[in-house]
Amino acid sequence: MKLSIIVPVYNVRATLRRCTDSITGQGIGDFELLLVDDGSTDGSGRLADEIAAADGRITVLHKPNGGLSDARNYGLDRCRGDYVAFADSDDEIAPGTLAHLTETIEAHPEYDILEYPVLERPGTPTEHLYDPGRGVYRDPLDWLARHGLSHCWAWTKIYRRTLFDGVRFPVGKTYEDVYALAALLKQRPLTATTDRGLYLYHWNGAGIVASSGRNLEPLLEAQMSLVAELGIDTRRRRWHRLYLDMLNSQLHAYAATGRVMLGRRFVVPGRYGGGAGNIVKTLLADALGVRLTCMLFKRFYIGKES
Repeated sequence: MKLSIIVPVYNVRATLRRCTDSITGQGIGDFELLLVDDGSTDGSGRLADEIAAADGRITVLHKPNGGLSDARNYGLDRCRGDYVAFADSDDEIAPGTLAHLTETIEAHPEYDILEYPVLERPGTPTEHLYDPGRGVYRDPLDWLARHGLSHCWAWTKIYRRTLFDGVRFPVGKTYEDVYALAALLKQRPLTATTDRGLYLYHWNGAGIVASSGRNLEPLLEAQMSLVAELGIDTRRRRWHRLYLDMLNSQLHAYAATGRVMLGRRFVVPGRYGGGAGNIVKTLLADALGVRLTCMLFKRFYIGKES
């Protein structure tokens, strides 16, 4: 089995070697690492060339700056693996992760997507582990309904490369992963999850998501696009967790813009993840509607934070 790993590189000289070392030290040989230099101006492109010169599994692709989606697409147009994975150049993959994932794929060639855990903000007070557990979903919408929209990152998954035939990340969009995921799930891929392996997501205060601050309107737009693309009826109880994820995005979007985009749904209170806070939000939205819940959130939660 041949695995292609695509890593966009843009002005990450301080973290690039940490990222590549975490991949090349995985203990597997049958892979290619594509470092896509997206017009870096801090010497990251030259550093990528130096790293590649010492390891024949690494290829550096230099291109004019076009953004994260454009860099990923550039790699997709040139990768040769039967499967493809993504990593960001300021993140890491924990030791042994790729060995486990490739062994799992080899044992189950019917899997089209294999998802694995992620540790967000490792080593910080807000460190958080997302573990999808073990499961196999012949209908990927069952996977989406169970886990909601909190795990739609492009990384933390290995994909059959042919799923991307005709699918690319939208250039110019924030939260491009969500848009691409909708196009992938429309193909009804057999999706599996594992509780082994770990992606280490280091928060980048200068990154695209961080620069948007608390305004999650672009995320809500992406989530609503996915719902429309997949024909999801959020009135159904099956999709209440997903709707709650969208409501959380709406609350932050409203606090930043005063705009309500999400329609009202009556959600059965339950264990959707996120603890007691999500139960409170569900009860408020059911009783008061989306706009009043947003107003209360802005007044008492965002106001308390600031």
